[in-house]
Amino acid sequence: MKLNEFIEDAFNKEYEFLMDAVGDLTPDELAWRAGPEANPMGWILWHMLRVEDMWFQFFIQRQPEIWERDGWNEKFGLPTRDNGFGHSQKQVDSFPQLDVAELIRYGDSVRGATLAYLKGLGPEDFEVVPREQRPEMSVGAIFRQVIGEIFQHQGHIAYLKGLVRSGKSQP
Repeated sequence: MKLNEFIEDAFNKEYEFLMDAVGDLTPDELAWRAGPEANPMGWILWHMLRVEDMWFQFFIQRQPEIWERDGWNEKFGLPTRDNGFGHSQKQVDSFPQLDVAELIRYGDSVRGATLAYLKGLGPEDFEVVPREQRPEMSVGAIFRQVIGEIFQHQGHIAYLKGLVRSGKSQP
């Protein structure tokens, strides 16, 4: 198995897990929080999709993010360059309820672009550092970072879904 195939397989497996976790969530469940300072599942889903878009479109390829290019920021009424990094508690508290089906459509566009970019990479391309100011972030390091982060956030969502549906908590 080539590195590109392994990475694509990892992304595809994460997508399966994510769809199991979010596919049947209600709007109330997406907005539910395990505590007053916890992030809701909808915010976590939005954040993970935005981060993937930012790293591969903006950071590596220096292209507009799909979020802006395809007008998702306008559809959701959210800022163009926002992705949740550094959000304050007040920003999380005021985050709007987003439609999960629309978020998934945005995520499908992002993932399609990520995989199309991946398919064009040769072994030497993983060593490229796209931004001098971040020499530790080669293309390969970014793939590793994103894969780790999306699996982590998918796990957060699955755990929170279990909590909200356990009968011990109310959305």
